[in-house]
Amino acid sequence: MPMTSTAQDHDVVPYPKSVLKVDWVRGTDFSKYKTYAWGSSRQMTADPKHTIEGMIDAALQEKGLQKVGTDANPSLIVALKAGNKLIYTLQSYDLVKEGTLVIQLADPQLKEAVWWGIAEDTLTDKPEKDRNLIQKKISKMFQKYPPPTNE
Repeated sequence: MPMTSTAQDHDVVPYPKSVLKVDWVRGTDFSKYKTYAWGSSRQMTADPKHTIEGMIDAALQEKGLQKVGTDANPSLIVALKAGNKLIYTLQSYDLVKEGTLVIQLADPQLKEAVWWGIAEDTLTDKPEKDRNLIQKKISKMFQKYPPPTNE
């Protein structure tokens, strides 16, 4: 089956990928980080537990970090980028939606990211199923926060 011109607008991959990567600046003393704030103002929904930001807040607070305002001199700044794109699979030329989530924790004193996580996976048309997948990815990312000190 030949690809149509619309296929050129999308990536063609052998199969949807599932990726989870976490990395950090080696030698960073993560024990000094006690508070965090979001890098830009966020619109929170009535039920923040169902937003990506709410899931990240819960993960950070579970790690002992306290959320503060940006005016409270936080020790970490949280940055988030999330999006999705349509891709074709080579097996069947099906269009699937691949979601990407990037979380960065930056030290405002150093003005650079000291820890980051990247997750990519195939999304569905079912928001509740996608929300559960995103929650699992965020939980897996923060299993490596703070990072081991021997690496």
